Amino acid sequence: MNYLALITPTPDGYAGVIPELTVLANSATPDGVRQALSQGLALHLLDAQAPLPKPRARRLQDLPASVQHAYGDREVEEELITPAPVNPVSLQVERAIALSGLSYREIARRMQITQPALLQMADPFYEDHTVSSLRGLAAVLQLALDMTFVSPVELPEGAVLGHLWAGLSGSRLRVRNVPEVMDAVFPLTIRSEAGTFQLLRPAEGGLQAHSAESTIYDAYELG
Repeated sequence: MNYLALITPTPDGYAGVIPELTVLANSATPDGVRQALSQGLALHLLDAQAPLPKPRARRLQDLPASVQHAYGDREVEEELITPAPVNPVSLQVERAIALSGLSYREIARRMQITQPALLQMADPFYEDHTVSSLRGLAAVLQLALDMTFVSPVELPEGAVLGHLWAGLSGSRLRVRNVPEVMDAVFPLTIRSEAGTFQLLRPAEGGLQAHSAESTIYDAYELG
C-alpha cells in the first residue's frame, strides 16, 4: 500500500507530507525525509482505529485543488511511500507491557536495565532483541516465552481478502474459506501474496465476521 508524499526544501533541510493521511516529517536530507515518512506511515497504519481508505493519489494533480494551489509555486518532489517493515517481536513486547499495567520505569527497574533500553525493545523498528532480554521481560511480567520455528501454510492466490482492522492491539484479517484454513488447528501461520500472518482464532462479530465465502480472524502480522 503506497501513499503519495510531497517533499520540499526548507531553510533547515527538507520537509515531507503524506497529504491523504497527514503524516509529516522533517530531515536534513531527502533520504532522511523518505525514511521518516515510511516509518511514520507504518506507525499511522498500526495505530489506526478503523480501516483506512485505499490511497488514491498517485501524483500532485490527483490531490484536492487546495493542496495543488498550496504547492503551485514551490519546488516539490512527488514520491510514493511504502510503510516501513515493523518487527512483530517489538509489537508483542509493547502489547505485553501495555497489558501488564506496570510502567516502563517499574519494569526496567525490575529487569535491572535502563528505561531507554526497555523503550528500545518496544520500538517497532528495532531488530536486535536478545533471547536473554526477552526472557528477563517475560520473568518480570510472569509470562512464558514461546519461541518456535514454523512452516507457514501457503494459501492460494487471492485467499486473503484484506485487513479489516489494524492497531497495536492486533489485526483482523478476512480470509476465504479455503480448506487450508477451514481444516486447520489454531493458531495457524499462513503465507500469501498479502504477507505472513498468524491467525489466532475466528473473530467474534456474528454474521459480519462469518459468511459462506469468508471468515474474519484475529491475527498478528509477521511480515
